[in-house]
Amino acid sequence: MNKNYLIAVLLILFFSVFYFFNSRAKNSAELYVRAIFAPKEDFTVAVPYWVANTMKKGDREKTAFGQTIAEITDIESYEGGGHGKHLIMEMKITAQKDREDNLTYKNQSLVLNEWLDFNFGKVKQRGFITYLDFKPPKFPKKKLLITLIKKRELPYIANQLKTGDVMVNNKGEVMAKVLAVKISPAKNPADILENLLDIELTVEMLVKEISSLFYFGEISKVAAGEKRTLFFKNVTLWEADITSVAPATL
Repeated sequence: MNKNYLIAVLLILFFSVFYFFNSRAKNSAELYVRAIFAPKEDFTVAVPYWVANTMKKGDREKTAFGQTIAEITDIESYEGGGHGKHLIMEMKITAQKDREDNLTYKNQSLVLNEWLDFNFGKVKQRGFITYLDFKPPKFPKKKLLITLIKKRELPYIANQLKTGDVMVNNKGEVMAKVLAVKISPAKNPADILENLLDIELTVEMLVKEISSLFYFGEISKVAAGEKRTLFFKNVTLWEADITSVAPATL
């Protein structure tokens, strides 16, 4: 009697587990997402260096039962100043659908322009979802000629900017290259006494076209009136004003 009871319990448990996983499989969907990873839900702030350097293409997030629910398919990272690196990842994930086709990931609502928790073993980070579809993203890349102005800059920063300075991402792509530098004394008398300088840069910039707009590293919009921070090897130019944007000549 005890033996039969044990067998019955095991069968019920087996079919319950089978039903659970079968139900989840039927209500699941595989999607591609891109996310900007950042601390404190501010994607303008870079993640620590160790986080950006730890993540690898092919890394996976798994459930407690060992099922893969996210796999990294592409990584882009680049210098983000003293904080670390900006980190953008493309992932193939398994999401759940409800009766109204709403998507969730680990019981989190899965929608564009929202934050989502990911756990890739050593690294637990929140990512801001910028792309969500059943097909992998294809963002055309273009080179633009950008003019930037930075007024009232300190001499030790201005004088380190050189023609040929480059900003490079983890893939070896040149994101920005200085083509020309023009430095002049600041015009305000008080600024002259402090030896502050005005800078005009001409930069060849690699951008992505997303929804008919140009973006630098998928984080910053590239257009006249916007600001751009550039991280070169020897110097960082913070929040220079974009004054003109034009196609780069081949």
